[in-house]
Amino acid sequence: EEVGKCGFVLVAGGLGERLGYGDIKIGLPTELATGTTYIQFYIETILAFQSRYAEGKKLPLCIMTSGDTNDKTVALLSKNNYFGMDEDQITIVVQGKGVPALNDNDAHIAPTSNNPYDIQMKP
Repeated sequence: EEVGKCGFVLVAGGLGERLGYGDIKIGLPTELATGTTYIQFYIETILAFQSRYAEGKKLPLCIMTSGDTNDKTVALLSKNNYFGMDEDQITIVVQGKGVPALNDNDAHIAPTSNNPYDIQMKP
């Protein structure tokens, strides 16, 4: 019953390159018989929780994307009518450049090689 009072977050900032997939990872099929994508499976699961436990309320979904995945994520959702979820249930947040890179285990911030006043960033 508690799941009917939850919000859901999906971190979707990565591409499927390491998996040999040339697109966003949330577009990967979860199984081959129906071709259901990961994002479709995730949303359908949330909608099932919503139907059974949310007592008429919409359960929100926040998707964090990156500069590499944002446009494709929005297009995938739009093309598929948000997989049955209302558009206003989904909030998309684009992550920034990352977090400061560290030089060593003592957590010294790593400057860029060409400018000692600029910080290296990690995604």
